[in-house]
Amino acid sequence: MVITSVDRDDLRDGGAQHFADCITAIREKSPQIKIETLVPDFRGRMDRALDILTATPPDVFNHNLENVPRIYRQVRPGADYNWSLKLLERFKEAHPEIPTKSGLMVGLG
Repeated sequence: MVITSVDRDDLRDGGAQHFADCITAIREKSPQIKIETLVPDFRGRMDRALDILTATPPDVFNHNLENVPRIYRQVRPGADYNWSLKLLERFKEAHPEIPTKSGLMVGLG
C-alpha cells in the first residue's frame, strides 16, 4: 500500500505525524500489508519529520526527485534538488535496512 500526500507546509511537522498515524493504523488492522510512503520534501521540517517517522518507519521510503538537476528549478520552482537528495540520504542513514527510492518524470510534454 502506498501512502502519499500533498505538501503540508501548514503543519509544523510537514505532515509526518499523519504518515506515522496511518502506518500505525494499517499495521494494527492488517500487519501483513507492506507500506510504502511517498513523502513531500518536508521543507524546513526535515529533522522533525524524520524523528517522527523513525518511531514507525514504512517498509519502503519514497520521495520523488521528479527530474534532473539541470532543469530542476525550472520544472519545480520553490523546490530544491539537493534538499530532496538530503532527505533520501538522511532516511537511508537512519534505516539502512529499509528500501529507499525515488521517481523521475520522463518527458514534460
